[in-house]
Amino acid sequence: MSGAVFGYNTLRNMGHDPNSSVAGERERLRAPDFTMLDIYSNELQFYDFLGKPIVLNFWATWCPNCVAEMPYFEKLYNKMGDEVHFVKVNLLDGDRETRGRVNTFMATYGYTFPLFFDATGEASGVYGVRSIPLTFFIDAEGYLVAMTQGQIGEAQLRQGIELAMGID
Repeated sequence: MSGAVFGYNTLRNMGHDPNSSVAGERERLRAPDFTMLDIYSNELQFYDFLGKPIVLNFWATWCPNCVAEMPYFEKLYNKMGDEVHFVKVNLLDGDRETRGRVNTFMATYGYTFPLFFDATGEASGVYGVRSIPLTFFIDAEGYLVAMTQGQIGEAQLRQGIELAMGID
């Protein structure tokens, strides 16, 4: 966990600038692995997604900024989903955020991007999530490239994806 906190503390200084690159400025940091659930309650490891660039986003339905950025994730998932893994991790707590609320939300807006759950707090713990939305851009080898805290726009999301893909 200390490695993840170090990675988070290093990356948080990038704020909303996905043009900042950890690899170019500092030692490359490996993204931490964690266990999550898919929509069928199957356990998956984050490292199962290595091999393609990854957009890792932590969110909840009660978060207005999370809801506001969803259309950009959906749009780019539909355009780039074959080239990039979109790992949208919902922070379930069983009270404020439940599977029922998430299912209703997804159906209401017609979102089709892959959905995963952090039901135990493991994922948010290893990534040092203190506020949401929080988005990490990870290259195909599993190294953290950039991150953004707070609501992200389409251009910013596209820039982060391009960094993760190695496109300058």
